[in-house]
Amino acid sequence: MKDSDESPEIVPEKIENSFNYKALLGIAILVISFHIGINYFIETDDADTIVSIFSMFVPLTLAIIGFSVVRKYKGTQVFGKAYLALSFGYLSIFFAEVTYAIYDIVYNIEPYPSIADIFFFMLYPLLLVYLFINIKFFSPNLGKKAKAWIIVMPLIVLLAYSVVSTTAGEISILEFDFYYGIIFVYAATLTLAVSIVGASIFKQGVIGKAWLILVIGILLNNLGDLWYYNLELFGEYDLLHPVNMFWYSGYIVVIYALVIHKKTL
Repeated sequence: MKDSDESPEIVPEKIENSFNYKALLGIAILVISFHIGINYFIETDDADTIVSIFSMFVPLTLAIIGFSVVRKYKGTQVFGKAYLALSFGYLSIFFAEVTYAIYDIVYNIEPYPSIADIFFFMLYPLLLVYLFINIKFFSPNLGKKAKAWIIVMPLIVLLAYSVVSTTAGEISILEFDFYYGIIFVYAATLTLAVSIVGASIFKQGVIGKAWLILVIGILLNNLGDLWYYNLELFGEYDLLHPVNMFWYSGYIVVIYALVIHKKTL
């Protein structure tokens, strides 16, 4: 899209075949290698610092690239707003990681729950804005199965989380932690459910594979979030846990999708 005044909402046809699976394999190898390296070849204190810096740098890079895509879509009625929401969402993750690191590394205070959670939570509504804008544009009338999935799937996961937290997690339904966890689990699962619907739509037609890859990145992030919230039930999360690989790979996959998308505009 070279001129925002000329057919601003047309989707570039080049997007459909603009990626290869070797790149995704490369991302997987990079993330796994990084995780092995910091766990087995670096001292724990240094590894924590490296993980924190990496966790800040990647979503910040993603947000910057996202804002550059927004500039490309300047003047459009649909995609400019969608990518603006996406970019602000990952920028909020950058602020969340900075706050988390200050609590955990600088002051040695348990960072969950903390102010950082406000920034982490902001990602969900902003991702939902991005997803719903695109879904509405490319599939104005969702089928009954898709609507049912978006409603029922989060409720099932929420029920399972409630059972686990009140039994194995030994958290009372009268405790603050129970409801605090439920809010995050529901938001993450709702975003995951909508992402799956988006993936089923975006794999077809003119929307192309770049959007599908981007949604896969969002899916990876949300799966990591759900795993994390379950880990927190038992106090088993630390900065070197394998769940981090879901977040790293999710961020980098989204970056890859945005780079592809930007090159085709």
